[in-house]
Amino acid sequence: MTKKWLILITILMMACLLVSGCADKVEDTGTEEQIEEAPSAEDVEEYPETIIGDGKDFAVRMEYFGMMKPSKLELNRGDSIAWRNYKPQGTYVLVSDDGLFEDQEMDSNDAYSYMFTKSGTYTFSVKDVPDMTLTVTVR
Repeated sequence: MTKKWLILITILMMACLLVSGCADKVEDTGTEEQIEEAPSAEDVEEYPETIIGDGKDFAVRMEYFGMMKPSKLELNRGDSIAWRNYKPQGTYVLVSDDGLFEDQEMDSNDAYSYMFTKSGTYTFSVKDVPDMTLTVTVR
């Protein structure tokens, strides 16, 4: 009888290891620590389409409780944002209020990425969830 329990515990431990190795690792890269010094005014005015920075990626979580984390970001041209739907069931529709891209219907755990090439302030929202907004300032 003891041998059967030992085998069962061993199998459960191996299953846990297998499952933990398959889990996605998500990094929330939208921290202020990654935001570098703003480019000089001469750079921005002389070459308004020039990509500045090294193309960093930022993550935005679309949470189940009707919020985007973070709700504000500052980044450079050439940087990207990846939105991910963390709602366990159902979909969100990500909307670029400034028309940067078509509405994106995102199922649970779907992601959508966009690279910013022009300076400006942009807002993004989720259809039918008025409090889910993100304001992005691109230098």
